[in-house]
Amino acid sequence: MQTLGLSSDEKRSDGRLKSIFWPTVETAWDVDYLGRQGFWVCVIIAVFQLVSALFAPSLVNIIVGLFAALLYFLAGMGIREKCWPAAAVIFACYLTETFIAFAMGTLITPIGAVKIVFLGLLLSNVRATFLASERRPPAEGEDRPERYDVTLVDKLVDAWPPRLWPIAQIPFYALGALWILFSLFALAGMMLVQLGLIPAHGVH
Repeated sequence: MQTLGLSSDEKRSDGRLKSIFWPTVETAWDVDYLGRQGFWVCVIIAVFQLVSALFAPSLVNIIVGLFAALLYFLAGMGIREKCWPAAAVIFACYLTETFIAFAMGTLITPIGAVKIVFLGLLLSNVRATFLASERRPPAEGEDRPERYDVTLVDKLVDAWPPRLWPIAQIPFYALGALWILFSLFALAGMMLVQLGLIPAHGVH
């Protein structure tokens, strides 16, 4: 049975908890599992961003939320395809968001605690995806998990990433760079306001 696409536990090198925070990559099953795990982490964050957008108070916030949801979804496909630069970019995006939350004083709230957990998971994804990308099969006939294209979950996790990521990766990196620059600009503005160098009404 599959749970969110995470299956075949008996063929993995690590237990569930270790694979989340400090995984090892020894077999093709490890690579597949960590790719699925990283994909779902990004999808969960994308869903949070989407829900926030739906309840946002202004059109600008709605657009930003939808933009972020798309960004994290695309990152998930990159991680599923063992692309560690995608994992690094999306970690950088979330890190700048976390700095903004800290500057706003919302990091010590329950939502802030959730952000810290997600930040740790995304950092673990960078390491896991890099190890997966560097692994080479010891033999040509190595036992490896199959990818399916039957259910909607199969299509989302197994079928779509290899088809869409080659097309989506350039837009993803461009959007990621814009997101980081925008976040850094907003963070710099907030710091200048806190230092009293510019009036509060000068930052929107």
